[in-house]
Amino acid sequence: MHDWQELRRAIAVLLAIGIAGAPVRALVTLNDGHEHIFVNGTLGVSRDSNIFANSDNTGDFVYSTGVSIEYTRRVGWIGVNASVAGNASQYGKLKEENFSNPSYSMELTKQSGRTTGSFTLSGARESRADSAINVRSSSWNYNAGLNFKYPVVERVTLSGALGYSARKYIEQTQLANLTTYSSSTDLFYLLSNERDLVGGYRYRYSESSRSTSTTDQSINGGMSGRIIRGINGSVRVGYQIRTPHGDPTKPGRFRGLTASAATSYAVNRKITINGSVSKDFSTTATDASVDTTTASIESGYTYNRHWTISGGVGWGDSRFLGHQGRIVLASGPPVVFGKSRHDNYANWNAGLSYSLNEHFKAAVTCGNFINWSTVPFADFVRNSWGLNFSSRW
Repeated sequence: MHDWQELRRAIAVLLAIGIAGAPVRALVTLNDGHEHIFVNGTLGVSRDSNIFANSDNTGDFVYSTGVSIEYTRRVGWIGVNASVAGNASQYGKLKEENFSNPSYSMELTKQSGRTTGSFTLSGARESRADSAINVRSSSWNYNAGLNFKYPVVERVTLSGALGYSARKYIEQTQLANLTTYSSSTDLFYLLSNERDLVGGYRYRYSESSRSTSTTDQSINGGMSGRIIRGINGSVRVGYQIRTPHGDPTKPGRFRGLTASAATSYAVNRKITINGSVSKDFSTTATDASVDTTTASIESGYTYNRHWTISGGVGWGDSRFLGHQGRIVLASGPPVVFGKSRHDNYANWNAGLSYSLNEHFKAAVTCGNFINWSTVPFADFVRNSWGLNFSSRW
């Protein structure tokens, strides 16, 4: 009851701020308007019917707050985007699941000159229900990336990327930390002012805290820009090979198609439809290799400058690779992976948002997630709804 009273007071404050607010301006402006500092605040209450994403179907109310500070700089050759944030959630009954998660990010961009690109750096503490292992986990996630583009000749552009990512679990020694290094290169050929052909190669090396590792290599090709009339985005299809090392349950190599697509279609000035497809190898928190395929469609309808309606549907298939294996988690029964596990999921979501101005926004959302698995513990249904308020200065 005390948490709900505090939440109502905070909502009242946001309402008062939003109603009194004028059109958004940076809280602090420096260097003749080239540098800006913004402050964002969020409040939310939600109901999750399955906070662990397993067949136990344990649900609870969640009360959330968040604050972030953003800094932008647009002067000279190098642009800067940086932010620090803190988010906290409290559960109605399961107090042991309460968490406070800080995060930070920085991006340096170069948009002028012959060579353009960016350098990114981020870190965040994350608490989530992992549907691949069917328990909640907390981890620190770190990422760094370097991207560039260079026009070789009039119609040909070379791009490249280097990446680093790490997931380190907190007080969950039975889960495998994972560190990944990646590099890729792409060649774009200009077919027209609206369309490019693209071909590329990607190399990815991952190592876990269990002295195992994998190497992924893929080649792909596709198109970016206008795919067909009215549909814009990027579509790629290729072939990939995963080679495991150090784990006798995953001998040999795994081969298969790889694909990625992100497209958008504007029905009219008020309705947009976005679609995405992905097929790739990944590694779970129990050090299992998974071949995952996902597809989703999202749509939005802007009724006017205040009201927006959104919705979407999705589908996914996860095929666990290698010989049958088991790992015992301290917080639940043994999780099965390997050839004996095959998951499918389907989900839908809907939302209604209201924007008075940048100083006050509100949204109500609901959704449903169903997972079918050959492992009974991973067979579950998850329903949720949420009410969120935000303010930006």
